[in-house]
Amino acid sequence: MYEIADDTISEKISKEEILLTETDIKKENENTMPSSSEKIVIETKNLNFYYNADAIALKNVNITIPDKKVTAFIGPSGCGKSTLLRCFNRMNDLIIDTFHEGDILINGQDIYGENIRLEDLRKQVGMVFQKSNPFPMSIWENVAFGPKVNGITDKDELNEIVESALIQGDLLREVKDRMHTSALDLSGGQQQRLCIARALANKPEIILMDEPASALDPISTGKIEETIEELKKSYTIVIVTHNMQQAARISDYTAFMMMGELIEVDLTKNIFTNPSQKITEDYITGRFG
Repeated sequence: MYEIADDTISEKISKEEILLTETDIKKENENTMPSSSEKIVIETKNLNFYYNADAIALKNVNITIPDKKVTAFIGPSGCGKSTLLRCFNRMNDLIIDTFHEGDILINGQDIYGENIRLEDLRKQVGMVFQKSNPFPMSIWENVAFGPKVNGITDKDELNEIVESALIQGDLLREVKDRMHTSALDLSGGQQQRLCIARALANKPEIILMDEPASALDPISTGKIEETIEELKKSYTIVIVTHNMQQAARISDYTAFMMMGELIEVDLTKNIFTNPSQKITEDYITGRFG
């Protein structure tokens, strides 16, 4: 059952309107993706995640994420969407006292298995954060950093990787004449696309994006969205966004979360035109959030 703790929210929407029965939640968790014909890249099974023994952030999350699609996580602040995203490359491991229950599978393999190396996992599952975080070095060095750490030393090979990643990140045209100048001199939107290129240089299969355009102006946001549209031809993309218009524009699937639970996930057009849960409709139409 959901409880409204915020008085402002409770004024906007009655308690009865946001309550879901356990049967409702179970039904949604049993039907987490509409198509059984698509290749599933990420899957969680009965996932609970705790920041400590008394603070559960994710509750019985079951979701399947298909290959070469954009899946958007939406929901109010604190609902668990960023926590879930960071589970997929074990970024939450960096926070002390966290632990999980249940399974997280990538291509059918348990990412907490004994044979999993974190370096390999994070190479396979790239991450782009809300705030652009270029390294204080040249544009070229930023993109080449990961491949160099992974043992690539041949300059010609590194040049090819850097150029390819910048093309995919839709940035090469803008920086080709200043590859060896500081990345910190780029605009905010350019820095974020550089961070995307830096993730791509490691040749991941999956790209996680945690509100990648929330700090950007509309023009820069548009460029990021165009880049995502192009990238999904080759990569599986999972994005957290507070911008529902953005989710509607760029995602193939949308998952709505509330207070640590996955309420429903479906084709984006269904979520935004005919959600199966009243609470989803109320969030999308702005009645709370």
